[in-house]
Amino acid sequence: EDLRVDGRGCEDYRCAEVETDVVSNTSGSARVKLGHTDILVGVKAEMGTPKLEKPDEGYLEFFVDWLV
Repeated sequence: EDLRVDGRGCEDYRCAEVETDVVSNTSGSARVKLGHTDILVGVKAEMGTPKLEKPDEGYLEFFVDWLV
């Protein structure tokens, strides 16, 4: 029938909205709305010193939170 579950045709796309700098206490953030899907992403970054036992190597820490 050339229709998706939500009634759109296979060639139809959902309207997308993108906002940036939406979270004030981050280095960068964005909010993306695509149909009924709403995504918020925030990134914090800072420079640090290497660990004493590995002075020539850096390291990366990251955390992920999500709500469904």
